[in-house]
Amino acid sequence: MATIIKEGRRVFLLHCASLPLIGCSIHPLPAVKTFATLQPNPLNIRQAKVGQSWKYLKINQFNSEPVELIDEQISSVENGQITLTRQGQKSQNLGNEIQFPLGQILTDSDWDYNQTYHPVIPIYLDLNQINLVATIQTSYQVGNSSYRLPMAVTIRQLGWESITIPSGTFTAMRIEKMIRFQHNDSTRLDSIRFDRYWYSPEIGRWVVRETDGRYFYVSGRRRNDMREDFWRYELQSWTK
Repeated sequence: MATIIKEGRRVFLLHCASLPLIGCSIHPLPAVKTFATLQPNPLNIRQAKVGQSWKYLKINQFNSEPVELIDEQISSVENGQITLTRQGQKSQNLGNEIQFPLGQILTDSDWDYNQTYHPVIPIYLDLNQINLVATIQTSYQVGNSSYRLPMAVTIRQLGWESITIPSGTFTAMRIEKMIRFQHNDSTRLDSIRFDRYWYSPEIGRWVVRETDGRYFYVSGRRRNDMREDFWRYELQSWTK
């Protein structure tokens, strides 16, 4: 009897295991189609202003099912600190993202818990260079907790790519992060996450983002290899 940790892919797979093979199928989301291109000239990173917004469609990559629309809007720009309010069509308030300064994540609301980093984690490295690798040793706090947990983020900035999605064609920097961290849930060990996105200086945000992860779940003396949900976020629209 498998242990179910959270709803999503694991629940779906366990349900499939109880059905005849012909009655259950999975249709993974096709890979993002991109091709290498030249750096934008001039390279201008959009500056943050109150009211700028982006709308994303959240998709389950395991079965290609749309989950919800997410609205992200800059609600405050003050003394170099940028606050984005995130609202889901179904889940409502998703928490705030805070950048301080622009391009540096101080507070992140994309994961299972809101996380505040010490020091901050960059969204991108030097955009005038490609094939860069950097590792950030940081720690994070969950919510209002004063306790800090260790985290190491390896950032690979691969190069400029042209990416086409239903909302348009964009020139974006492909960035991949591998995140090793101690999870707030003590039953999760050896947690690792993968965060891939195509960052567009034109819109000041990513065009497509993909996240997933894995960990060991401790149950008694057993260590079960588990997977986190596999999401894709695709830009639907943005305010110019």
